[in-house]
Amino acid sequence: MYNVVSSDGFIARNDGSEDFIPDILWQNFLNLCREYGTLIMGRKTYDAIQNYDNEPLQLFEELPIRRIVISGNKDFHPKRAYVVVHSPEAALALAPDALVCSGPTLNKFLLKNGLVKKIILHEVPTSIGAGIKPFSTDGISLTPIDEVPELEGIQVREYRVEMTKLKRL
Repeated sequence: MYNVVSSDGFIARNDGSEDFIPDILWQNFLNLCREYGTLIMGRKTYDAIQNYDNEPLQLFEELPIRRIVISGNKDFHPKRAYVVVHSPEAALALAPDALVCSGPTLNKFLLKNGLVKKIILHEVPTSIGAGIKPFSTDGISLTPIDEVPELEGIQVREYRVEMTKLKRL
C-alpha cells in the first residue's frame, strides 16, 4: 500500500485536495508502479488521476503496467484499458502482490482484513493541520523496515503489517 502524507499524517485536505504534494513525487510513484507491475486503485483515485494535467496523466497511461480499478458501480466504465473489478478480493485474486494506491475506505478494508503486507509512505515536509487520514492502525501492528530508499526532501517510511493478536481472535 502506498500513500503520500503530509508531515502531520494526512493524504488530503478535508475537501480532498492534494495540493501540498510536490510534483516531483509523481516520478517516484511511476517508478513504484513499474516495480510492482500492477496498480490497484479505488474509483475515486482513478477519477483523481484522470483529472491530472495532460503530461502527468500521459506518463501514467504510457506505463507498461496492469491497472485495476475497484468500483461497486456495475455501470462504471473507465475511459482507457483498465481492468474493473467489483471488490478488493477480486482485485487481489488477480494480482496478490500489486501496489495499492487508494484512499482511506479501501485502505481501511484491506488492513482490517489482513490483506496488506507492506505500507510505503512518502512524507512531505508540509503540515496541513487537518485533513483525511490514510488509514487507522486499530488492530494492526506496524513494524518499521530499516533499509528504505532515500528521496531528497522526503521522509520515506516503510512498514511490515501484522494483525495484532486481539484482531485474530
